[in-house]
Amino acid sequence: MKIAIGGKGGTGKTTVAGTLARALGRAGREVVAIDADSNPNLHAILGFTAEQADAIQAIPRDLLETVEENGQRRLVLTRPAAEVIDEYAGAGPDGVRLVIGGRVGHAGAG
Repeated sequence: MKIAIGGKGGTGKTTVAGTLARALGRAGREVVAIDADSNPNLHAILGFTAEQADAIQAIPRDLLETVEENGQRRLVLTRPAAEVIDEYAGAGPDGVRLVIGGRVGHAGAG
């Protein structure tokens, strides 16, 4: 099962995503949560400490490429998703693994 949560800013997306991920993890499901926000903070809802989240390396841009299909552009991984998850995911409470899609490194980088 794949679930994506999107919408306007300030609508509770992170809270809903984190709560759902933890509930599914507690129920024994394999859960990989991907925080694709340029200012990632899903870690807090998932129960990671700030130090644990800081230790998770964001997916490097060279693992992503832009492809165009039917006039639509999208990002795809250049390696199998399972490999990327194994290498870049951090393990948290409730069996949830967290992948950070990117971080703003300095002012003007986002």
